Amino acid sequence: MKTKGYGFFITEPNAYKALECNICGAECLVERNLPAKSGFISAMARMDKPRDEFSCPNLEKEWHQQAIQLVIEIEKTPSKRLAQLMQQDLEDLLHENNIH
Repeated sequence: MKTKGYGFFITEPNAYKALECNICGAECLVERNLPAKSGFISAMARMDKPRDEFSCPNLEKEWHQQAIQLVIEIEKTPSKRLAQLMQQDLEDLLHENNIH
């Protein structure tokens, strides 16, 4: 599952040469100059605005999805202690999958 901003990024064409996954640090795969509908009216008029998509090569792996959920929960929690515990879980998960 792709969650924009978590190992999956949409950018303006050629805005970046390369991006690293903000979850596991892997170099993202890139598809350049993809057509996109930028809104309802543009879609109705069949006007496409090109974009680049970057996605982590680990995006579909179960451990990567777990890591994304941990990052989201770390960002949401108001508790510093819970955030620290979840951060340790995240680090353990990444280490278990040879991500350093």
